[in-house]
Amino acid sequence: MHREAERVEAAFVTECLSEGISTYRVGGGVVAKAPPDPGHFWTRAFGFDRPLTDREMLAILDFHQGAGELQLAPWAFPPGWERIRRAHGLVEMDPWVKLACDADQTRPDADSAFPITEIGPAQADEWAGVIADGFGLGPHLRPTLAASVGKPGARHFIAWDGQRAIGAACLYRQGELGYLTTTATLPSHRGRGVQSALIGRRVKEAAAAGCHRLVAETGQPAPGRPNPSFGNLTRAGLRPQYVRRNFQSDNR
Repeated sequence: MHREAERVEAAFVTECLSEGISTYRVGGGVVAKAPPDPGHFWTRAFGFDRPLTDREMLAILDFHQGAGELQLAPWAFPPGWERIRRAHGLVEMDPWVKLACDADQTRPDADSAFPITEIGPAQADEWAGVIADGFGLGPHLRPTLAASVGKPGARHFIAWDGQRAIGAACLYRQGELGYLTTTATLPSHRGRGVQSALIGRRVKEAAAAGCHRLVAETGQPAPGRPNPSFGNLTRAGLRPQYVRRNFQSDNR
């Protein structure tokens, strides 16, 4: 499951977000560089499904150019990692955690005051607007996000408050694996069950589509630094699988 979880994330980025984001694939993972991306959500290197060689890591850093974050699964570190890290001025940031479960182990909570609909290309810009605003990305990545709507394997959902889109999420399917990704709620509607409802809707849709396993990732909570997304995912039945350490250039 661990390697599978890494591969599906890399596939989603390279196959659904290729318009506007430059990518470089290596070691089963991907290095992605977006236009100005203050949150570094799409300017990252991640998804490696095997140990990297020192040469591969140097090629990744050459492409990445310290533009964002570098996430490594526990097995992905190359033999010369500490030497490479110091030479490139990489400092450790808050880690992320990968979660997963069998589809029949989920406890989806779809109850919400806000209806959720599956959308197509005609509403792609509204979907992308919620994601961009929810992550504080600004307008420059909206066309890239919007272009993911309608891509093979990807299904997109919006939560509505009347005619206003206030929550958005994506379910990406690869074989029997369902990937819960790219979820955001507008600041005005947080804490009102929108994300839990979007998780529940996608869990049900994944099971109905024949997915036997589900995966997702989010920031790892820590004392004094809770993560509501982690709580929402674990309440739905997903369980932590492993932690990905996160590094960034100290020249950022």
